[in-house]
Amino acid sequence: MNPLLDFSGLPRFDGIQPEHVAPAVTQLLAENRALVERIAAPETPASWDGFAQPLIDAGERLSRAWGIVGHLHSVNDVPAWRDAYNAMLPEVSRFYAEVGQNLALFRKYKKLRESDAYEALSPARKRIVDNEVRDFRLSGAELPDDQKPRF
Repeated sequence: MNPLLDFSGLPRFDGIQPEHVAPAVTQLLAENRALVERIAAPETPASWDGFAQPLIDAGERLSRAWGIVGHLHSVNDVPAWRDAYNAMLPEVSRFYAEVGQNLALFRKYKKLRESDAYEALSPARKRIVDNEVRDFRLSGAELPDDQKPRF
C-alpha cells in the first residue's frame, strides 16, 4: 500500500518515498474530482450531510497527503523530492482553483447558510459554512468566466 494513502494513524515519514507522490496524489485528485462532480449535481441536497461533510472529509485526505509531501520536500530538499513535489504542484493548484471557483458548490453553501437547517448546526459547523462562503468569494467564484483563468 502507498504510505501516503494510509490515514490510519500518524504519517510514517520513514516509509514515504518520492515515487509514492504521483500515484497517491493522482488517485486523491481523481477521487476528489469525482466527489465534487457528484455532490455539485442538482439532485444532491444542500445540506451538511449531503455535501458539506463529504467534501470536507475528502479534502482532508488530499490536504493531509499533500501536506506530508510539502513537509518532506521542505526538510529534505534533494532533487528526487524536489522533482516529485514540483511535478504534482500544478495539478494540486489546479484542483484547488477548480473547487474554489465551482459555482454549484458555492450556491450549495449559500443555500445551506440561508436554510432553516443552518440554524440547527453547531456553532463550529456554522463557522465552517460561513468561512466556505467567504473563501469561495475570495477564490473568484463570482468573477465572470473570462476573468477566472487570470485570477
